[in-house]
Amino acid sequence: MKATFRHGDLEKILRQLLRVVPSATNKVVLKHVLIEAKREEDRVDFYASSEDMSLRRTLFVEATDSSVEIAQSGSCLLPAKELHEIIKRANGPVTLEAQKDHTAITFGKTKFELAGLQPHLFTPYGDVDEQVTTATVLAPNLYRLIRRTSYAAAKSLVRPILAGVHFVLADGHLLAVATDALRLAQYTVPCEDVNGEDRQLVVPAALLDTLAAALPASDDDEEVTFTLGTSSCTVSWGDDAFHMALRALEGTYPNTARLVPERTTHRVVVERQMLLTACERVAILSEADHQRAEFRFTPSGLTVSATSTQYGRAEEILEIIQGTQEDIELLCNVHYWISALKALEGVAQVEIGLNSPLQPCLLRPVGDGGVNLIATVARSAPMETKRQAS
Repeated sequence: MKATFRHGDLEKILRQLLRVVPSATNKVVLKHVLIEAKREEDRVDFYASSEDMSLRRTLFVEATDSSVEIAQSGSCLLPAKELHEIIKRANGPVTLEAQKDHTAITFGKTKFELAGLQPHLFTPYGDVDEQVTTATVLAPNLYRLIRRTSYAAAKSLVRPILAGVHFVLADGHLLAVATDALRLAQYTVPCEDVNGEDRQLVVPAALLDTLAAALPASDDDEEVTFTLGTSSCTVSWGDDAFHMALRALEGTYPNTARLVPERTTHRVVVERQMLLTACERVAILSEADHQRAEFRFTPSGLTVSATSTQYGRAEEILEIIQGTQEDIELLCNVHYWISALKALEGVAQVEIGLNSPLQPCLLRPVGDGGVNLIATVARSAPMETKRQAS
């Protein structure tokens, strides 16, 4: 193999591949990237893989101003981190030439000889599903779908299925739901060119966050081919220059539809950024063990406060666009609010739906779809009351 690359394009691809390379693994081969140059097909494929996902990036030989020139077909398997560190410091075109027991990397007057592994040792993750459903989703929509739901997935593995995002592809729409049993996030985006039967799959939230980081979220015209199988999910875009396979979780996701109330007694509208800033401020003095904050809604305003038995109290009063008809107070994990409000980035106003201090509150973006559900916390009885009761 011998190919010459533009420095910037090669560095960008290696940086993307590193998102997939596991930081800790007993399989040394997974710390490497596979590079395959195919002169007859005018393409160079780059592969990185973990045990749960794989990523292929492709550079095509263009007629003019090409980012790669292929002198000889072949392949090499090189340590990902070390290769990226070398290319990151390169200047000008970079040539990779695979030799018998190493790969020569040259740019300008600099030359590295990097030892690797035999290419046949590398097999990227990828299940061959016989039954799949394929749809086309705009890249910004898929990015928004992941960002607005994955944060609510469980971080522990007490219930492994809750560590994933539940995808449902049906009726020309892609629905995503995530919950850790104390909060819930749900969002839906439209699909086109759906091919196959209705299908659902649970994909680990951590893998989806890696996908979201690579998506061209600012390109309103970029279409992503989204495929759900029986045990894996694949996505591709850029005329197949980007291809990722993600392993699904096994198990049945709980029925979350019944958790979202059909209506709420109180409706509050407030500026999202203003509420986020207030939550972040009072969170400084929320108890480390409980992370609770009090939200007091009135017809004229909203007060967010938190108390630390060791350090003191924080309180912020917010102006609201629409208030409740009566006073209502509730306790919540303030960091759940922070995560939900951050996930709604780009939304100007949010609607808060309330029923009672002991029922979950709804958080919806005004002018957009989706819903977030945050559980409330029961207030502890005062110590004196507890003593009298005993």
